Amino acid sequence: MRRSTLWRRASGAALLATAVCAARLAGQAACTPQRADTLPLVMTGVTLWDGTGNPGRPGTTIVVTGERITAVFPDGSRPLPPAATVRALTGKFVIPGLIDGHTHVAGQPSGEDNHERTARRLCRALLGGITAIRDMAGDVRTLASLQRDALVGDLASPDIFYSALWAGPAFFSDPRTADASAGAAPGSFPWMRAVDEQTDLRQAVAEARGSGATALKLYQAMSPALVARIAAEGRRQGLELWAHAAMRAVKPSEMAAAGIGTVSHAFLLLYELTPEEMAQVRTSVATRLRRSSATSASERLFATYRRHGTVLEPTLFIMQDDTSGTRMRVASYLSRRAHAAGVPLLAGTDSLGSGNADGEAQPNLHAELELLVTNAGLTPAEALLAATRTGARVLGRERVPRHPRK
Repeated sequence: MRRSTLWRRASGAALLATAVCAARLAGQAACTPQRADTLPLVMTGVTLWDGTGNPGRPGTTIVVTGERITAVFPDGSRPLPPAATVRALTGKFVIPGLIDGHTHVAGQPSGEDNHERTARRLCRALLGGITAIRDMAGDVRTLASLQRDALVGDLASPDIFYSALWAGPAFFSDPRTADASAGAAPGSFPWMRAVDEQTDLRQAVAEARGSGATALKLYQAMSPALVARIAAEGRRQGLELWAHAAMRAVKPSEMAAAGIGTVSHAFLLLYELTPEEMAQVRTSVATRLRRSSATSASERLFATYRRHGTVLEPTLFIMQDDTSGTRMRVASYLSRRAHAAGVPLLAGTDSLGSGNADGEAQPNLHAELELLVTNAGLTPAEALLAATRTGARVLGRERVPRHPRK
């Protein structure tokens, strides 16, 4: 079944595909794509939370015709379309489709991310209300195929937006790059490229765009000057700019100053510190963090992020893998400070969900949203904004032209 894609305009309300769309698949024994009903579906009595930052609107009627949300109005204020299926849903909420802002669904297409496991993972995400994902590096040959199948309805999946990963030549000894570049030398593809000061950036960015990438994701082994040049050319050619916080030679504050739009992993913001300061923080318990050098450094960093409009993606979910708890304490502390400073946070997991046949059915984004509330100090509504409005902004899709009537 096709879902409406990202932000749609309906009666003045900016909407994503609603959770009802995912619910239509929820009863399926298998994730077989279903075509949208041709007759209108009317939901009455719902509270509409539209992802714009406005409060919920109780007593709302929503009309869905085919793949499109065609009307939104107060209950009883208009006649309902003839032959519609009407569902009285008083007490229920309709929210935008969620966006997982950090996934890797094609890192090992011949192994962990084979088609069967990936299709299962993507379908579970869709059933869990996720209607778009931001993939942060993988084999674009596979990603482009998955993206196409999701768009045309051949695959029950969120819409897929992916990046081209760029780093210095030294980074491509990382074995993960070999998995995503099977058949050629790592760093030689337009969408997984080794770059240095001699790279023809205009041509290289054009080739990245040609791969279908939404953005450039910048990683390690590049100088601040090279990052600034890449960012300038990427902006000129209309690509979004994303970065991993641990670029090492480039501090997180320098990424923002260069024009990077989104930085991933709150824990790795420690690379703003000197090695000595970082060692101090790593060994600090939560009560000492407030007295460490991380406090003054984070104040300066988040002032820079706010000034440049840089988005921080905390990825708190994967911090649970650290049994010592240190990473979660540091990431939570820095995420709270970023939020308090007015830095927009993006909800992303770095792990979409299980692809095992007997694995957890719920996508990991649900846990990330809970952690943003319990650990980072967001309200539930702010956490949902991190997975809707901010996600669309990071993808460059805050506004999509209204689909023409047929």
